[in-house]
Amino acid sequence: MLSLFALHTSNRFVHVTEVERGLACDCHCAVCGEVVLARQGDVREHHFAHNSNTEPCASSYESDLHRFAKRVIVEAGGLVVPVTAAISTALGFGARLEPSLLLACTDIEEEVTVGDLRPDLLAATTAGVNVAIEIAYSSFCDAAKRQAYERLQLPAIEIDLQSFTPTAFDVSQVKRAILEVTEGKTWLWPEPMEIESAALGESVSAHPDVTPPRPFLPEEIVTIQGRWISVKELPSGDIAIKAVRYDPEIVSVVRIVARAHFGRYRGTHHNWVIPRFRAEAARTQLRMIAASLS
Repeated sequence: MLSLFALHTSNRFVHVTEVERGLACDCHCAVCGEVVLARQGDVREHHFAHNSNTEPCASSYESDLHRFAKRVIVEAGGLVVPVTAAISTALGFGARLEPSLLLACTDIEEEVTVGDLRPDLLAATTAGVNVAIEIAYSSFCDAAKRQAYERLQLPAIEIDLQSFTPTAFDVSQVKRAILEVTEGKTWLWPEPMEIESAALGESVSAHPDVTPPRPFLPEEIVTIQGRWISVKELPSGDIAIKAVRYDPEIVSVVRIVARAHFGRYRGTHHNWVIPRFRAEAARTQLRMIAASLS
């Protein structure tokens, strides 16, 4: 099989579409260490080839995909995950209404042994909670592994990447699936707590004078050249925007957008609050900036 991944001299595990053409890719084979060149012609599928023109070293695409996905998460320092009441409690966020949140991490380690398990990644969140992250392509976690995470009381999430085959691998789409969306992500433990819609209906009808909580949008992550801006709607309808990690350029973008839409800075939360009547306009401006710089 053609080699789609290689090791850059910076020690980053890269896909062939992430580097320059030919020997300018500055990469070597991740198996044997020989210098490779990136063949990016118009006829054959893009791939790495040994500079000596020898046959490509045998490698597993699934293993390579795992390695690539782990690199993406480690470099980003977190990922967006789906949320239920059980998950929110386990992660130390209390009761939340949003269906997703950005799981920002202070530390992420690869292949750490925890009890009898060895997850692909073990992340420590900013709330001080350990979370196991599993990458799945053809082999998925079974019931025994779910039970093992339950015994350890270790929150664990699995990311399904089976749709990204060697011929259907688009770096931007793979990164988006890993970092920015909740589709394809399943919590192994704690399992989602299902709330019967009928029970909710009974609760509301039993108290007709009580106004149900106002539903609001989940946290949105606007990505600008791999850096994240959090846009979170508050119960009031206002939105709070901030750079997820300190970066002077991103902080400047947030400040410019916030001031253009009557935002006020909250030093205690390191964010800008924009009034609800300008919220959508501010969201649109951030998305346009992200699109123009992508």
